[in-house]
Amino acid sequence: MFLKNLKLINFRNFSKVNLDFSPVTLFRGKNAQGKSNLLEAVYFLATTKSTRAETEQQLIKQGESYCLLEGEIEEGGEVTKLEIGMQLKAEGGLEKRVKVNGIPRRVMDYVGNLVAVYFAPEDIFLVAGPPTLRRNFMDNALSQVDREYKKALGSYIATLISRNRLLKRIQEGQAKISELEFWTTELVKWGSIISAKRRDLFTSLNEQIHKLRLIPGSMGKFKFVYEENTISEGRIKEYQPREIGAAATLIGPHRDDFTFMMDGHDLAFFGSRGEQRTAVLELKLAELQFVSEVKGSRPVLLLDDIFSELDIKHRDYVISLVFGQQTILSAVETEPIPKDFLKSAQVIKVEEGKLFSE
Repeated sequence: MFLKNLKLINFRNFSKVNLDFSPVTLFRGKNAQGKSNLLEAVYFLATTKSTRAETEQQLIKQGESYCLLEGEIEEGGEVTKLEIGMQLKAEGGLEKRVKVNGIPRRVMDYVGNLVAVYFAPEDIFLVAGPPTLRRNFMDNALSQVDREYKKALGSYIATLISRNRLLKRIQEGQAKISELEFWTTELVKWGSIISAKRRDLFTSLNEQIHKLRLIPGSMGKFKFVYEENTISEGRIKEYQPREIGAAATLIGPHRDDFTFMMDGHDLAFFGSRGEQRTAVLELKLAELQFVSEVKGSRPVLLLDDIFSELDIKHRDYVISLVFGQQTILSAVETEPIPKDFLKSAQVIKVEEGKLFSE
């Protein structure tokens, strides 16, 4: 899988970008110039989701009413054109559309044409941050490569919203408990698919880190532990009185989590910053291998300013991996990067939202 070209109009701090990529492309520049925005644009083109924005309106250049992203992907000799457009509505809100080869698509059918694995310094919060971050990781990793998972996740979320509304009405005496049966059955059906897929994901991730020894000698006995919030009609029935009292569904994969364990200890509480950083790098490299095996081709690897966070051993190890697939990186300075690597990469300077080839 290869991203040949990226075009941007009014995305973040860029008015206009038309960029052809090489197998390895490095964006260099000072902070707050737009390097991370370019990697974010690639990931957004792949997943329709931002890595950093709280709202999609933030992706539109300040003072503008719309933005457009286009990309050409080559895989197996075939070229696919992807497009995402977003327009601010006069009455408020945002209109978003996605196209594949010029044809409008649902997001479910769009995602998966371009697959990307993204690693940035802030990913260290995956270890000790809120469970939402870790659930987002699970969803993003699986949704790019598993259509059944995407469908189940969308149906589960819609069912969860409807069920919670009904619980609120029951709490207020406006609906009967018997009305929960349909939504509970639907929730268990879709939730069971999600849980099974997530179990398989973590089996694969743990196999990858031990089979491939992704970062040799860097960790002790390390593994990811999936903390499944098991969903079944029996458990939901058991929790039903509490759910009515809370007006919220208390059981299911929307409350799943996972932990980073080393030598039997949770790194969120007992890991140093260096150990946490290495654990997240292990996770991302395991994800890279997982996606490659499921997809049958290597995804695009996005590495945002990681050289400032990694020590020499891990920096050199990451550099040794970048030529295994198309890799797009960013860095503030090139001094920590080996000169032989720089000679093999396309280096582009980013300054105040403009690109300069070096």
